[in-house]
Amino acid sequence: MWGAAAVLLAAWPWSAWAQAVEVEDALRATYEAASDTWWLEGDPVRIRRGDLVVEARTVRYRARQGDFEATGGVRVRRGAELEVRADRAEGSVREGRVLLDGGVHATYLTGQGTVRLAAPRAHVDFGRRTARASGGARVSWAEAGLEAQEVLVDGEAEVAVALGDPVVRWREVRLLAGAMRADLRAQVLRAEGGVRLEHPEGMAHGHEAEVLWRERVAILRGQVVARRGTDELRADEVRYAWERGVLAATGRSRVVVHP
Repeated sequence: MWGAAAVLLAAWPWSAWAQAVEVEDALRATYEAASDTWWLEGDPVRIRRGDLVVEARTVRYRARQGDFEATGGVRVRRGAELEVRADRAEGSVREGRVLLDGGVHATYLTGQGTVRLAAPRAHVDFGRRTARASGGARVSWAEAGLEAQEVLVDGEAEVAVALGDPVVRWREVRLLAGAMRADLRAQVLRAEGGVRLEHPEGMAHGHEAEVLWRERVAILRGQVVARRGTDELRADEVRYAWERGVLAATGRSRVVVHP
């Protein structure tokens, strides 16, 4: 057992080929040769491999496999671009893949600003900068918020895919669908499967939709029904500029106007 500020865990001959794993701020470090396992404690203790850092109050590290289990104020980060916090985590520092559980909060720094992900549980690949969150997840960026049972975020491509009753809100606009894909870089969201758009000035529903956030425009397709007050528009495609209150139909249309 060692009480140490720093420990190097790649000093054994069998691991000489691998990138070293370093331990920082350990208040207690215990090694068991039979299982090739380190038990580490700190406030917090940190294990570091390259630019991947895992910190927690307790960490069990299996040196030969490169696997770890961490509990208590877990924080995993890679450089300044991606950071995830949770109650518990397990994964591989060599492969950069981590399963996090309990109050998961991830922060991505992208060219479009900060993207935040919150969920009860998430699988994160720090090498690819991807995260798959489940159990009811929320993604927020700029002034938009996306909620769904499952969300996949690709930080490299700046894309979020939502499945399981997804709902997106942007200011006063609310969109519901069966599945959604948000391109954060292009500021475009595509939705399909019983799409419904709600706004204080009206609502519309159809089979699919494309939302252009910069233009404040939603394009609905497939047996579209749009309503403003008691007026109704039915068409194959409807372009709705919600801030200007303008509806434009394409294809065969039917309009009902009430005085």
